[in-house]
Amino acid sequence: MATAGATAQGTFVSQAPKLGFIGGFDGVRGIGIIMVLSQHLYSGLYPSAAGIVDMFFVMSAFLIVSLLMQEHRDTYGINFRKFYARRVVRLLPTAYLCIVAWFVAAALFDPDRLQWLVREAVAAFFYVYELVFPVGIGAVAPETAANLSISQYWSLAVEEQFYLLIGVTVLVAIRRNWMKQLAVVMVAMALWIGYQRWVGNTGPWPGGPTDENVLARGLSLLWLSRPDALMWGVALAVFNAYLPELTPAWRRWLPKVAAVSFFAFFFTLLMASPFLKETADKLGLPFPYVPMYPVDASGSLDASGDTMSWLRFGHTVCAVSFAIPMLAMARMKGWWANRWLSWKPLAWLGRQSYTLYVWHTLFFWLILDVAGFDDILGQKTRVLVLLPLGVLMGVPIYYGVEQRMMRVKLKFSSEKEVVDLTTGKMVTVDGPPPEDGDQPAEGGRN
Repeated sequence: MATAGATAQGTFVSQAPKLGFIGGFDGVRGIGIIMVLSQHLYSGLYPSAAGIVDMFFVMSAFLIVSLLMQEHRDTYGINFRKFYARRVVRLLPTAYLCIVAWFVAAALFDPDRLQWLVREAVAAFFYVYELVFPVGIGAVAPETAANLSISQYWSLAVEEQFYLLIGVTVLVAIRRNWMKQLAVVMVAMALWIGYQRWVGNTGPWPGGPTDENVLARGLSLLWLSRPDALMWGVALAVFNAYLPELTPAWRRWLPKVAAVSFFAFFFTLLMASPFLKETADKLGLPFPYVPMYPVDASGSLDASGDTMSWLRFGHTVCAVSFAIPMLAMARMKGWWANRWLSWKPLAWLGRQSYTLYVWHTLFFWLILDVAGFDDILGQKTRVLVLLPLGVLMGVPIYYGVEQRMMRVKLKFSSEKEVVDLTTGKMVTVDGPPPEDGDQPAEGGRN
């Protein structure tokens, strides 16, 4: 195995083993998409499930950077044409097709929605959605927030911007042996952004959240888009690249620390749940409830920001606490969490997480607003009825679009062997792709 550090030519070489198949990652994605869809159906269920996106960001950055370092170690370079082709083939068809479907549905059932949808589509097409329609926009522009149809595209924009920057960044850091410096910079920037949220600053624009203009609005709420979660993922990938073969002490303690960290992650996701607080109060049980947003004693939004809220610490805690178990899953594939999270139904759901995340708002709008079930189903009932229905509606798109694109993606592989997610075995990309199930992808859907 190559030794981490500089070669005779001064370039960095990762020591991390080949990622291969990590079934636990799909299981975590499965749990994550269930929580996201459930929260969007019942707003009081657990708003702090927003931390799931931090988890996806950490995982995405970890996998992408690890694969880039792995490619450079194996081929002595990074093929940017193939790298960006894989990103385009993997992400854009499903996302753009959903936008087209939204236009058709809006034209048929709600033409007034089109004027807002055009603006959203332009921002989504150019992947600047989080700057034009930032997370938290409801606090400064409630009318705009109420008319958004594809608000989930903010996270797709953040990831695409990351992909545009990370390839060249990693290549320069590898060739100049600056990987340690890269990790230090990422951690420093992530801590600074986390601190800014802790003290109540939602973005780099001076004066706090504002709707003065599009640029000011986007920058004033930028830290709510959690770019720091991606930075934690980059730093973890570099740490993993320097981590030697696990000693007995590491193998003894890493699973224990990871288990505690996993608990902290899921516990944090539930802390801002009015539903759980109400349930605990009825049962006479304590619950460490923290409101999602700063509110005063009457329950109104506290504009001063002096009261404690989940937003101050939740995103940072979710990102950091998930990083440790993710490292354990990557380096100790026999860990019990990997085995449990590899449960086939959960992993199957996790492999569809991208399709469901992109399309679920259209599915729910058609069922609740167009079909009129909003007047029939209460919020709590919605979860039980619409969650499985939404999954079923996503199946044809997953197999008809996403699976086909995964086959195309194989043509742009930079390595001769990749992993078949259905078997966990290595397959050659020169041969015919597997006919059933997911197509090969290192470590999961990336």
